[in-house]
Amino acid sequence: MEFELDPQEAVRLLNEYAEAARGETYARRAMICADRNRPGVVHQLIFFDSVEEAELNNELEVTQSAAADFGAVVGEVAFTDLDLIVDVTI
Repeated sequence: MEFELDPQEAVRLLNEYAEAARGETYARRAMICADRNRPGVVHQLIFFDSVEEAELNNELEVTQSAAADFGAVVGEVAFTDLDLIVDVTI
C-alpha cells in the first residue's frame, strides 16, 4: 500500500488494526516505511501466507471496518499485489 500520511499516524492506525483484529486476521507481519525521496509518502507492507488468505482477510468485518476508517483519514491508496520470490537472510 502506498499513501500520504505522517508515518507515526500510519503506525498508530496499524497498531489499532492489529489490536482489533488479534486472533481473527490472516495477516502475519506488517512493515511501515517512509519514502526518503518523497516526504509524506508511506509504504505499508502486509504479509500473508497465501493469496487465498489475503483474500479471506479482506472479507473480514474487522478489516472492512478498518479499511473504511483508514480511507477516511488517508484518502487515495495505491495497492500493489506482490508475490514473494525469495526471502534471504544475509
